[in-house]
Amino acid sequence: MKSTNNVPAEARRLMGELRSDCLFFRGDLPCRPHTLRGVSCTCDEFVQVKRRGVIIKLGAAGDVLRTTPLLRALDPIGTGTKILWITDNPDLLPPEACEAAKPTAPVLARLAAEEWDFCWSLDKDINACALASWTKAKSYAGYHLKNGVPAPIDDRAVHKFISGLDNAYSKANTLNYVQEIFDTVGLPYNGQEYWLREPKSESRKIAEEILPGDKWVGLNTGAGARWPTRIWPQEHWAKLIELLKAKGLKPVILGGPEEVQLNERLAAATGCLWPGVKPLDVFYAMVARCECLVTSVTQALHLAIAAKTPLVLFNNIFNAHEFELYGRGEVLGPPTACDCFYDAKCRTGRDCIKEISPEVAAAAVFKAVGIS
Repeated sequence: MKSTNNVPAEARRLMGELRSDCLFFRGDLPCRPHTLRGVSCTCDEFVQVKRRGVIIKLGAAGDVLRTTPLLRALDPIGTGTKILWITDNPDLLPPEACEAAKPTAPVLARLAAEEWDFCWSLDKDINACALASWTKAKSYAGYHLKNGVPAPIDDRAVHKFISGLDNAYSKANTLNYVQEIFDTVGLPYNGQEYWLREPKSESRKIAEEILPGDKWVGLNTGAGARWPTRIWPQEHWAKLIELLKAKGLKPVILGGPEEVQLNERLAAATGCLWPGVKPLDVFYAMVARCECLVTSVTQALHLAIAAKTPLVLFNNIFNAHEFELYGRGEVLGPPTACDCFYDAKCRTGRDCIKEISPEVAAAAVFKAVGIS
């Protein structure tokens, strides 16, 4: 290429001052400190990159959220760790902690274009494992492809790997999910909290308009079409609404597109507020305004944990030890253990989720919000 000497003096000066080794440097767009405060290199917010790593966690949105405590442990700004997180849910992750990207072809090219300091592959999924095997890194943790199928990279990943394959082993597990993830990458777990992208200011304003004041209790009625064994009956929700209102609390029905018909019936029968389906960012802001959330094992569970909203969690088919509520709330199950562990359909006709009574749920809410 023919060289040129007609580079403007100001552009040459700025080029000479750029710090591409800064954690905030992008190369294609202005960095965050420049955009927010107009500063230029090298500013007081300069953080030198000391290592670069890849986290691969595609998975369900809830599993992505409960993997984010790793970001707290890595402390990207404090340690100069630049992280590329490959996920199907990039909008959930905090831009100040990592660069979140979907597994597109250009992103995959980046994985192989240069060597990374570490690659943590945390999905026991053939596609995620293929990404790990594609990535050039100095060290690895989690799972990769071996003989064409997912396999643990080392002994640290064996426990979590086997718990996903052997139900008896999984039932006997006493570690929560976050602890298992930390063990997989070899980090000490000290109760690190979730780290999500904060709701936008306009979303918080909408949530405040929908839920003004205090004493709101969110009732997240859904459990996902895949898991009908986890769905609490409409009549139980109606009774819970009655009990909450009697104590001066303000229940609000929450849910997504799959719960619209149920929620409309429930609102019509009880007069309870049902704001309709909201965008994820507004939904998150609404959960954050609640003094307690009652839910099954759904994405709302993890949003509440991130927002530090106390929880009453209905659980029947999963190992209760896997849930880390950080001391905020309670896991409720049927009086005797479920007969259909991990099953989407009850094989005995017992339908044990119904055995969690509205009275027990109400008592757990009262405890969570400090009502005797």
